[in-house]
Amino acid sequence: MITYRYFLPFIGLIAGLQTIQAQSFITQNTQASVGGVATSALSPRNPKAVESPFYLKAYGFYSLVTLGTDRSLSRTSTGFNVASKGLGAGPRIGGGIGFIISDFVNVGIDADLLLGDKLETSSAYKESNSNYILTRATTLKVLSFVPNITFKALSRPSYYIYNRLGLVGGLVLDYNIVQNRIETPLNGTAIKNEYTIDSRKNGLAVGYQVALGIQLRLSQHLRGFAELVAYTQSFEKREDLISSVTTNQNGTVLQSNLSISQYKSQGEYVRTTQGGIDVSQLPSLNVHISSVGLSTGLLFRF
Repeated sequence: MITYRYFLPFIGLIAGLQTIQAQSFITQNTQASVGGVATSALSPRNPKAVESPFYLKAYGFYSLVTLGTDRSLSRTSTGFNVASKGLGAGPRIGGGIGFIISDFVNVGIDADLLLGDKLETSSAYKESNSNYILTRATTLKVLSFVPNITFKALSRPSYYIYNRLGLVGGLVLDYNIVQNRIETPLNGTAIKNEYTIDSRKNGLAVGYQVALGIQLRLSQHLRGFAELVAYTQSFEKREDLISSVTTNQNGTVLQSNLSISQYKSQGEYVRTTQGGIDVSQLPSLNVHISSVGLSTGLLFRF
């Protein structure tokens, strides 16, 4: 009769083999081979394997085209030329913070500053008995905040392709137009008029942003990215301070004037005064900013 003491070593051997097989299966399914060296993704000896869902980024942007914006016009006695750049042209610099919700969705908020290019045009033409030279320069600066959501379209260990949608709300820091006109009569001296429009009160520059980009893994915490980004924003002018100064060719001031224009959805063409300055009311005026350009930057994951 076979007793249990003969079975105990055999049972122990089977249990040991099953334990080894289970450990081998777990190891094979949790290890990743990097450069031929196996490293466990779940090993407590590799605490940096699990990254924080938070990230910071910094970027630069430059517009390539400015569609749908107001453009300055140059003209001569025989023709005209529309400027190639409109409002929104120029560089943007910015940064943001984000949170990784899942393998396919991120949310974040960015802040950027549009350092708009100075838009300059010049005209030279003849009317009646005078020659005219007209120059115009427009400057624009806008600080924008962009809450956004990112969707990953294609994800790989070393890179992923994504698209992003964002709502844009901006503060207009500077919107200024300076126009100079020099009139030279055929039988007289030149007269120069400098006309400046300073939009000192404006509404929020609201709109949206769309982007298509690729992000590359540079190191465990550092990423690089490149994007094709489209911005569109618009704001209402609220109040302009307008100055006009006329001088002769020697620089002597012949005439100067200061006025205020207020833009409203409804009002009356009634002139009033504010601090001794003439004030007039005008219908609401909407200013559109748009651009499509390239953005590159770095992203740091904690």
